[in-house]
Amino acid sequence: MTLKQSPADFLVEEILAAAVREAIRDRPAALALYRLAKENLTTPQAAAAVAKALGVRPGQVAWAGLKDRHARTVQHVTAPADAVKAGDNLAVIQGRGWRAERIGWLDEPITAAAIEANRFGITVRGLSREACRRMDEAAQWLAVRPVEQHPDLAAGTPSAPAPSCLRPCGPSSLLFVNYFGDQRFGSARHGQGFLAKHLVRGEFEEALRLAIAVWHRKDSRRTKEFKRAAAESWGRWAEALDRLPRCPERRAIEHLAAAPGDFRGAFAALPYDFQEMAVHAYQSHLWNATARHLVTERCSAGPMRAAEDPFGEMLFPAARAVPAELVGLDLPLLGHNSMLREPWRASAEAVLAEEGVTTEMLRIPGLRRPQFAEVPRRLMAEASGFSLSAAGPDENNPCRLKRIVAFRLPRGSYATVVLRALGQ
Repeated sequence: MTLKQSPADFLVEEILAAAVREAIRDRPAALALYRLAKENLTTPQAAAAVAKALGVRPGQVAWAGLKDRHARTVQHVTAPADAVKAGDNLAVIQGRGWRAERIGWLDEPITAAAIEANRFGITVRGLSREACRRMDEAAQWLAVRPVEQHPDLAAGTPSAPAPSCLRPCGPSSLLFVNYFGDQRFGSARHGQGFLAKHLVRGEFEEALRLAIAVWHRKDSRRTKEFKRAAAESWGRWAEALDRLPRCPERRAIEHLAAAPGDFRGAFAALPYDFQEMAVHAYQSHLWNATARHLVTERCSAGPMRAAEDPFGEMLFPAARAVPAELVGLDLPLLGHNSMLREPWRASAEAVLAEEGVTTEMLRIPGLRRPQFAEVPRRLMAEASGFSLSAAGPDENNPCRLKRIVAFRLPRGSYATVVLRALGQ
């Protein structure tokens, strides 16, 4: 199985929430709203290009969500109206790998809350006939049947209606465990664990080493060179400075050269977005492990489909085996003040015990931020509008087949998890 042989193999379109669509004006307001199409660019890179074209600072262009670099994506950004004339000369701007079309005006910068869902069209290549058969079986395994075929889960009551993904939706919807995808775990992809686990224990030197001195084959050449130099000069901070290029990560070494042994301060000197992503990665790991434990305990009426993943096995029960209480359940990302509640309390306690941490430990000693904030997340998600094409010849591999998978996901759910659930 092969994904993303070209950006056109992975299509993502951002869908704005109804409230945002209603707020779009056709006359100039505080901010111009653009629909941004891009490929082979990260969202920050494309936003910086938009900012340059408009003559504003990169930080003045806001986006709703981060989209994959190795994909063909459509998303939304806002820019200050005082830099954007109402005429047609800036209605469409473009550059290498991107094109932005102004679709209206808003009073507030766009944020992640503006996204209702994302629509995906993914070409899966290099398939055997057996792999295609397994995909069909998995789709049937996850398919949500109409409510009338679920008499025990039917209409609910006015105060407790049936969850939306159990209302009549036909066979074109899949119900799956809403795991975080491996994109969430970039700070741990070196295979040596989650650095935030060391942070909560006050092990700042080890956390910093994992952050800036351990590389992965997918790191950029510049990043690998920086990390190798940092590892080879570890402890000899002045010597390291002579070898390291100027970049944001270098500030941690500069701090240690001035204050040897202050690894807490050195970690705090790293770019804040990296610090925050490291915390989110460990929270997501705990969430995935708790979700896996919970569905194992509560969906024991039938077998599970298992998918291997570098950051932990993913288990998927059949849609018909998921109890109603789990379908609409919010399982929060754990924070230092989280109260463990039913029906997931025992699962969370088991995972925390295995990790050797408690909720009270989910903070970084001596640092006010980033914080382990509790954030709600649905245990189960629905891939609606699901379709799976018939197998056809893969023009890139004459001996293999390809299929196109299309579906729509709520904000925060991962297309790669749907593919894992389908056996890919």
